[in-house]
Amino acid sequence: MNIKGKYYKKQSPEQTKKTIAYNKKTYSKELKELRFLVETKKADNFTVDMYIAIIGGRKITDKMLNAINNIIKRNKPAELEKKRMEADRLLGKTRLVKEVLLKCKYHDVYEARSMDFINSVESQIRKYHNLTKKQKIALNKMYQRFMKKSENKA
Repeated sequence: MNIKGKYYKKQSPEQTKKTIAYNKKTYSKELKELRFLVETKKADNFTVDMYIAIIGGRKITDKMLNAINNIIKRNKPAELEKKRMEADRLLGKTRLVKEVLLKCKYHDVYEARSMDFINSVESQIRKYHNLTKKQKIALNKMYQRFMKKSENKA
């Protein structure tokens, strides 16, 4: 017996048809938005799962509906533009930290390790369009440390 079978009671075919009709009527706006995301290949696995849940006749819980609304919200053009602008801003800062690092003339190993960290932060920015608070603090501390070192050299 699989784990889902333990908690999820399978509906009869008639009940599934009723649920599908109810979902299409009640969640038509959400269905339209999710269909657009799935068809334009902008959907992740969770988004596809939520789309399948609506069209497959699953009962949509409040928690699922909240998750679907969050998916729709974060994929609005205004939100995507905000994310892109934040990513551009952060990438500019990482370039600045790299430039200051190279001016400092640290030991090769230290420079390489610092560059690895900055590159990993850059790849996260490119992938998720943001950083965690701790990553931003670490990047800022690196920048301050490098600036102090470059000022001492000058």
